[in-house]
Amino acid sequence: MASVKAYLVGLVVLVVVAVVFAILWFMAYTNYTSLETKYANLQSQYNTLESNYTTLKTNYNNLQSQYQALQTQYNSLQSQYSSLQTNYTTLQGQYQALEANYNNLITAFASAESYSGVYYLNPGNVTMFEIVVPKGYNATVSIDVSSSDSLVVAVAPLDVFNEYEEGLITSWALAPGVTYYTGYTISKLITLSPGSYIIVAMCGPTNEFGANVYVNITTTLTPTS
Repeated sequence: MASVKAYLVGLVVLVVVAVVFAILWFMAYTNYTSLETKYANLQSQYNTLESNYTTLKTNYNNLQSQYQALQTQYNSLQSQYSSLQTNYTTLQGQYQALEANYNNLITAFASAESYSGVYYLNPGNVTMFEIVVPKGYNATVSIDVSSSDSLVVAVAPLDVFNEYEEGLITSWALAPGVTYYTGYTISKLITLSPGSYIIVAMCGPTNEFGANVYVNITTTLTPTS
C-alpha cells in the first residue's frame, strides 16, 4: 500500500514537472516566434532603409555633378558679364563723347545758318541766304529785314526756288510752299521742318533808287523728339 502511494506521489510529481516544462517550453517558443517576427520586420525595414539610402546617395551624386556644372557655367557667365560691363562702360563713354560732339556740331551748324549784315541792292536785285534743316530737327528762324525802300522777303523751299530761277514760276506770291512778305521793315519768326530753303531779300523793283538793306537772320535747331 505504501509503495502504491509512493508511486502515485511520484507520478503526480512527474506530471507537475512535465506541465511546468511544457509551460516553460510554450512560453519560450512563443517568445522566440515573436522575436523572429520582430527580427523579420526589422530586417525588412533595414533593407528598405538601405535601398532608400542607395537612392538618396545616387541622387546626391547627381545633384553634386549638376551643381558643379552650374557653378562652372555661373563662373563663365560672371566672366562674360564683367567683360560686357567693361565694354558697356567704354561704349557709354564713347557715346557721350559723340553726343557732345554732335550737339556742338548742331550748334555750329545753326550758327552757320545765322546771318547778319548790310547789303546795298538796286531795284529788283536780291540777296539770298540758305537754310538747311537736318532730319530729326525743326528750325526756328527769326527774320529781321529793313530798308528805306520797299522790300520783298520770300522763304522758299529749294526745289521751288530752282523752278523760279528756271522761269517756271514767275511770282513769289503764286509759288507753292513759299512764305511771302512785303514792307519797309519785316520782322517775322517762322518754323521750318527738315529740308533746304532759300531766304530771298529783294529791293522792290518799282523803287526809284537802290538802298541799303539791313539783314539779321537767326536760326535755332530743336530736336523733334
